[in-house]
Amino acid sequence: MSLAYPSVVGKRSFGRKVLNTVEAYVRIDLVEERMFPATSIMRYIAAVFPVLLYYFQGSFLAISGEMFVVMVVGTAVVAGLQDALLALTSRLNFAMERGTLETYLVEPVPWALIPVAMNVWRSCTGALLACFMVAAGWLLGAPIQGSGVPGALLVLFLGIIACNALGTFAAAFIVLFKRGEPVVMLFSLATAVLGGALFPINVLPEGIRWASYLIPHTYVISAVRQLLIEDVPPDGLSVGVSVGVLAAFAVVSFAAGLFVFDRALRLARRLGILSI
Repeated sequence: MSLAYPSVVGKRSFGRKVLNTVEAYVRIDLVEERMFPATSIMRYIAAVFPVLLYYFQGSFLAISGEMFVVMVVGTAVVAGLQDALLALTSRLNFAMERGTLETYLVEPVPWALIPVAMNVWRSCTGALLACFMVAAGWLLGAPIQGSGVPGALLVLFLGIIACNALGTFAAAFIVLFKRGEPVVMLFSLATAVLGGALFPINVLPEGIRWASYLIPHTYVISAVRQLLIEDVPPDGLSVGVSVGVLAAFAVVSFAAGLFVFDRALRLARRLGILSI
């Protein structure tokens, strides 16, 4: 029986290995969701509070409804992309603390599949969280264009892929140095200021505005706003340009991120950091 298992695994096609790996990690996430349902519920309850904050702030300061929906959409996109960006690093930290990282790596699948499979569920829940926040804003009177929802979901999907790619670079840092917080924290701070979540990027000084075009959040927020909001403040980016840049960014950064992650694991193995 023990001799038959490796032969069966070895005969699986690459597509079957990808499907089985993704299925296994999604199953792990579903088990954790069932074990701690209160955590998941509180995430969605907490997501309503920023929407309420902008709503009451807008009422107090007599801000127009257009500005309210601009802030809600920007914040929702950032919340959705944040899960894709942070999920892999938090999962790896948890695995290293429990001593289970090596058990993931001994599975007969390419190591480059691990960050992809680990982030599938959290990427989906992040997208759902963003939709939940936009829906909450719509219920409070935010003028959302229903015809732009399919296109906005496509743009959000491209942004999630790009953030997954960036997460693999932080994951490689964690594998080698056991700490990934500096990388993630620096990028999160940059997106908070440069991504244009609460204001169009054209209000930034020209000396730092160029840095906004280096992060995917800028293009996702700009395109989603133009698709969902009728009278959106101009920011100099069209939907077509944003989608094109996001697609190129996702492909290039994902390939580079997976390559770096695989090399980081191999280097960690040679250095004795990993006990495999």
